Amino acid sequence: EINELGGDVTETADGLHIRPRPLHGGVFHTYDDHRMATAGAIIGLAVKGVEIENVGTTAKTLPDFPDMWTGMLGI
Repeated sequence: EINELGGDVTETADGLHIRPRPLHGGVFHTYDDHRMATAGAIIGLAVKGVEIENVGTTAKTLPDFPDMWTGMLGI
């Protein structure tokens, strides 16, 4: 998903190779994975215009995440 925001990530046999690139806003797809939703939210702190596809998937590990997140950001 980082590639969709302008990044340059390649999967390797044992992990990821991430080359620094400027990122831009866009939809961050979560594939119904709470870890992806959390990662997208963190990226969104630094990159304007990132929209998390389904932040509700975070309910698996932290049911109140969406409300806590918006409260923290003051929105």
